Amino acid sequence: MTLSKNRRKTRTSGFALIEVMIGAVLIGLIAVGSVQGLGRINRNASSNRVLTNARAIVQRNIDNALSVTATSTAIPGILAITSASGVVYDDDAGAANIVSVVLQGSSSVQLVQGTLTRIVTAVANPDSADIRQITFRLAYVYQGQAYSYSLTSMRAIDT
Repeated sequence: MTLSKNRRKTRTSGFALIEVMIGAVLIGLIAVGSVQGLGRINRNASSNRVLTNARAIVQRNIDNALSVTATSTAIPGILAITSASGVVYDDDAGAANIVSVVLQGSSSVQLVQGTLTRIVTAVANPDSADIRQITFRLAYVYQGQAYSYSLTSMRAIDT
């Protein structure tokens, strides 16, 4: 009778080969899913970093347009009226009107470049004041996909 009790104990103790294989497959599936998820999260984070840089460039130019001194006799170039489609605007004095959106580290290697467009139109108003609508739009390509970010503001010419 004691012999049959020992046999039962040895049968239930330890893992069967099928249990170990199922466990290994489950761990493998979880590992593959985790690596894919982390890769997706990293791509989203890098895309958001580029978008943040684009926002900063556009915001900087809007701030410049709003803070520059402009009188009816001296209109700075940033507030000059353009066509409805706008003109390419180079705010960093780089070559070929290309704006550096992302640079690699502290070096000057450009990872992402874009085209900044400035659109300035006159706004009709009952007081016949010189009011201008200013739009800056930055278009760039990142990871093979085209993106665009723009901001619009209004500015009255100083009297």
